[in-house]
Amino acid sequence: MTEESNFQTLLDGVDTGKTTVIDICKDFNAQDSTTIITDEQFNNHPFFTKYFPAELCKILEQWYSDGTLDENQHEFFKICSQTLLKLTKSEPNSKQWLNQQTELINLTVKCADEIASYGYYIEIGGAEDPSLTSFDSLIQAFKNVQCQQLLDVLAKCVTSRFYIDAFYYLSHVNGSILSNTQHFLLVTCPTYILACDIIKIYPLKIVNKMLPLYDEIFRELLPYVKHWTIPIKLCLIFPIEFILGCIRSLALEQKKLIYKVIITILLSETTTDTNIEPAQASLIYTSLCLLIEIMRSDKDLANKLKNESDKKTEVIDVLNKLSKDGTDNKIKLKALALLSLLIPEEEFLKENKTEQVTEVFIKNLNEALEEGTQKEIDEVLSGLKGIEF
Repeated sequence: MTEESNFQTLLDGVDTGKTTVIDICKDFNAQDSTTIITDEQFNNHPFFTKYFPAELCKILEQWYSDGTLDENQHEFFKICSQTLLKLTKSEPNSKQWLNQQTELINLTVKCADEIASYGYYIEIGGAEDPSLTSFDSLIQAFKNVQCQQLLDVLAKCVTSRFYIDAFYYLSHVNGSILSNTQHFLLVTCPTYILACDIIKIYPLKIVNKMLPLYDEIFRELLPYVKHWTIPIKLCLIFPIEFILGCIRSLALEQKKLIYKVIITILLSETTTDTNIEPAQASLIYTSLCLLIEIMRSDKDLANKLKNESDKKTEVIDVLNKLSKDGTDNKIKLKALALLSLLIPEEEFLKENKTEQVTEVFIKNLNEALEEGTQKEIDEVLSGLKGIEF
């Protein structure tokens, strides 16, 4: 019997009591190949319309009401959340189905609010609940289907004192490994917001509240920039992305807070290593994007870097390396765009022939088309448009 037919047999047995939700979830999680679940099954099969959501709701209700789960419930939550996460990664038809699970969404909001308001379940507010990893997987699953209903409560999480505490704990205690609490607050929640905030209204709300605190975090971390671990770099990407999403709406004084930080990161983090870690590449790329937007949106800061900064020569050297050496194509295009803003046109064209710039652009465009997302394509097109010949 094939994996797919065995899974279908298990599904069909749930309504007669021959199989249980946990049997089906374990089988699905163990499969190497992807079982194709149709829209018809998501909408009409009892496992998806009744049993699976109901069991997950029962677990979340218990977790919310009592603040804890026993060993069996903890294991059940773990298996079910893994199933849900796998479903949303591999089954496009899961999007409409999961977005319609109102009771499950509402209970998820309640549990997340317990974290944001009181620090329940996380190590910063007390002992870390072992089921936090399962809840993290649940949030990731909702992110994968672009669920909008969790945005408010997860924005509350990333503007809570527990978020800041998680950052300080990361820098002071152990910056080489993320705890479950740190992963949830510093990675999963901001990733969800950036992915699901389609109309981009949350970055400004978050930054208006958090920028002074971000500034404190950067002041704490920047003296040790040469020793930043991969987890620290990963977690720092998200505040920078939030700032990037609203930089044109910020006042000059607010922009000044981040300007020096970004210059320091670029001068310290830049590398031509072809084996650069993804987190470090993302940090460099996002920093380049933010500095470009600062220069385009504020003449004073643009002139400061072009004419007054003692860092200009170092920045240009770094950008020349990034645009030519073994970095990825997205970074190359942004480095070229920033160079075109910093140096005279004739100097730019002397160092960067039109055909070389075009080659970088085409490579970026091909990669974006392979990704298949309009966001990637738009970023590439805006990158070329930003290069001033």
